[in-house]
Formats: sequence, structure tokens, C-alpha cells
Amino acid sequence: MEEKKNKVYDVNYERMDLTAYEGEEPYIFVSYSHADTEQVYKILKILDREKYRFWYDDSMEIGEDFRAELRLRIEQCSAFLLFISDSALESKYCGMEIITAFKNDKKIYPIYLKDNVKIPAPLKMILENLQHVKGVDSGNYERQINKLISGLPIETMRSLEVEDGVLVKCKDGSVTLSVPSGVKVIGQGAFKNCERLEKLIIGDEVEQLRGEACRGCKSMKELTLPANVRKVGESAFRDCISLTSLVAENDDLELGERAFENCASLKDVRLKDGMTEIYGGVFNSCKALEDIKLPKKLTILGESSFANCVTLKKIDIPENVTKLDDMVFNGCIELSEVKLKNNITKIGKNVFKDCKSLSTFFIPASVSSIGSGPFRGCCNLQSIVVDLKNKWFKSLDGILFNKNKSTIICYPAQREGDVYQIPDSVTVISDWAFCECISLKKIEIPDSVSEIGEGAFYSCSSLEEIVLPDSVVKIDDTAFRGCSSLKRIVIPDSVHEFGWGLFNGCDDVEVICGIHSDAAKYCDIKGIRHTKG
Repeated sequence: MEEKKNKVYDVNYERMDLTAYEGEEPYIFVSYSHADTEQVYKILKILDREKYRFWYDDSMEIGEDFRAELRLRIEQCSAFLLFISDSALESKYCGMEIITAFKNDKKIYPIYLKDNVKIPAPLKMILENLQHVKGVDSGNYERQINKLISGLPIETMRSLEVEDGVLVKCKDGSVTLSVPSGVKVIGQGAFKNCERLEKLIIGDEVEQLRGEACRGCKSMKELTLPANVRKVGESAFRDCISLTSLVAENDDLELGERAFENCASLKDVRLKDGMTEIYGGVFNSCKALEDIKLPKKLTILGESSFANCVTLKKIDIPENVTKLDDMVFNGCIELSEVKLKNNITKIGKNVFKDCKSLSTFFIPASVSSIGSGPFRGCCNLQSIVVDLKNKWFKSLDGILFNKNKSTIICYPAQREGDVYQIPDSVTVISDWAFCECISLKKIEIPDSVSEIGEGAFYSCSSLEEIVLPDSVVKIDDTAFRGCSSLKRIVIPDSVHEFGWGLFNGCDDVEVICGIHSDAAKYCDIKGIRHTKG
């Protein structure tokens, strides 16, 4: 600010009655000459309307103490808004402010109040190459001011827009925010990517948070959903990577799909016992979640709801849960203990895929449906036990079959032995049935088998030779992919369906087949070595 002079400016303007910001949130420092107050005031009124926090001096004080205060204000600001005019650049205070901002690496936003302002030599290096707004005294005034506003840092704003009880938009860069009184709904994406926000106080009036309401709030650390909140939309808190704790106080709370996906620091989750459903992907990739007490009245765990929770060690499924949807615990590599009650009827596709710490698994009598590859990638699984009262499935020596043993569902990857003879009751080798059984060197397939499922022998890296009987008519996708030791496979003329990638990673394999068979045609197309059998 310029030094006080015994001069009366011949201008007609309202007094600068805008409140200068006092607090710890980010703000803009405003540097100007009091001779330009009329023009500056008009622009600051616009900034105030747009909810920017700014500090300026209207006192025209002088002295060393005031210079020290100005320096401190500049050091603490997030942006430096400079109104340039001849009178400003002639002012000792304005020059000091510019140099202080430059030395403290502050982002400077120059506004030229007049064209052809003469820049003093000491300030040329600072000002000449900065992007600026120019010509605010011309017909482009509105466009120029909009350009200025769009470039200012969002963290200096204090804007929460509310329409008819819905908080629709946040431009506020505050660390802590409280939802205003009267707001019942936090709208779609209202706080999306508010990266400085550490704490959101929702209050006792909010009933709903819509989709992506707080997605990408990367600094948010703790969250309480009060009892009045009954619905949280899809991806509402997705990618809140610093969130460590969640407390939900509503028994009937509905959490939308992927509501807390990729909250990588989330460790403490407290849900009320009255909740009945956890939808798909709600806690997907919550990598710090080691343990969670599921609600007593829970009935459904949706698809991928706890997928990739890589530190989750155990889970106790409540007695009212009737199904585990596809991939619920996919990628939970530390999961070693799963307790299922005798009400569950469905275990979906790939439910425990890549649960590398599972060694044993118990299937209750109530289970009537198991999707393909339930234990795919469970490389340390030794045994599967089925309740003897189960009417749909059975285990034999730790191997999982359907009840009449016509389908082999899963051969545990760490089961002892390097040779296995499939029972002659089996007609279908299910998808991923022998996946990653790295100890098996020989598998004998009976002439009852007609179909070999997708990835059935995927990465059986010790398997050297396999003979398919004349009963086989179909080999599905990637059935032998990754069988790196496989040297010889006999494929009969009976096989007419061949999936893609059957022998990817089987670099030394030789297929023995009929010269005019479909197997020979397949090998010719894929460039696989084959000889007449």
C-alpha cells in the first residue's frame, strides 16, 4: 500500500466496506494503490460475490510495524493479486509488496488497470513475463474479469451453492466444512475432487448423498454418517485415499455401488447391525482394511464388494446372508479364515479368486449353487470340505465335485501328490478346476469326459503329457495356457470345438492328432507343431 499523502483524490466511489479475511484458510493478498480504489473496489465486489477469500488494507497506515504486517500477510497468502497502474508502481509500499511476493514464490496475478503502464526497471524482471489481465477499462471488461476469476486458485474460495435444499456445488478450498442448515441432499459430485477437504461435518438434516458426492476428496481423513443419512449414492466417497475411519449410524443405510472403492487407507469401519445389503464394489480396493464386523441383519454381499482388500485376514459371514455374489473377495491375498453359516445358498463366480492365504474351506449344507472358478488362483489351498448333509455338492479326499461326481469343480492347488486319476463318473472338467496345480505331473482323464472347461489346467507348470479320450468334444479357452512343461498332448478326432489361447505359454508342446482332424486345422491356423497320431 502506498504511503499516506496530504492529497484528496477527486473520485466518486463507495467506501471500501468489504471484509478483509482473517483466518487460517487460503486467501488472496490484494496489492493496490489507494488512488485506484474505485476500479479496484468494483473488481473486489465481484470476487466477494464469487466467494473468494481475500485480504487487503483500506487503512492507509504507515510505519515499520505496518510494513512487517504486510510482509507476514504476503508470506501466508496463497495468491497475490496485483492491480497495476502508474500510481501503484510509484508507491513504495506496492513495490515492497511485489518484491516480497516474488521472493516468497507466490503466484502473482497482475491486472493492468491502464494500458501502457511504465514498469520501473527493478520490477521488469518480475512482471514482464507474467500472464495478466489487461484492458479492464475497455469494452472487454466483463470478459477480462471472467478470465481473471477462472485462473484464481480454487482453494481461496468459500463457496457452497445450495438450491432448494440441495447442496449442488462446492468451490470452497477449506480444510474443514460444515453442511449448511436446511440442506437435506448433497448433490451429484458436489464435493468431487475437493482435494484440500480433510473433514466434512454432515449434520443432522442431511438425508442423502448422491453419486460421486465426495469422490476424490484425497485429504479427507474421517467420516461420520449421522442417523438421518439413509442413502449414499454410487461412488460417493470413491478415491478418498486418506480416509481412515467410517462410522455409519443409520440401521437402514443404503450404500450405493462402489461407495468407498479405492479408499486405500480405510481401516476402521463401523456399520449398524440393521443394514441388510452391501452392494457391488462398496469396499473394493480398501487396502488397509484388516478386519470388519458385518451387520447382523445383512442378507447380501454384492459383486466385488470386498475385492482387492489385500490386508483383510478373516471374515465372519452373518447367518442371514443368502448369497455371495461374483468376486466378493477376489484378490484378498491375506484372507485365511472364512466362516459361512448354514443359510447361504449361492457362492458366485470367482468369489475367492487369488485368495492366496486360504488353506482349507468349508461349504455348508445349504449351498446349492457354485459359480465357475470359485477358488481360482488360491495357490495354497489344500482341502475343501463339504457338509455331508449337502444335497448338491460333495468332497472326496479334499476335492470338490457336484453331488453325483459328474463334474469336478476344484482340485486344491496345494493338495499332496503329483499324479491324479479323475474318477470315471466325471463328464465335465469345470472351468479352472486344476488351475495352478503346480505339483501335478500327470493327470489321467477317463473316457467319460466330454468337455474341458475354460482354464481347466491353467498354469499346471509341471504337467508334461496329457492324453484326451475319444469322448472329449470340446476344449474351452486357455485350457492349457501356462503349462510350460507340456511336451505332448493327444487330441482325438472327436474334438470339434477349440477355444482361444489353448496353448499360450506352452512353447515346446507337440499336438498328436489326426491328419485331417479339426485339431490339425486348429494347429495350422495357430502355428502349433503337430504330428499324425
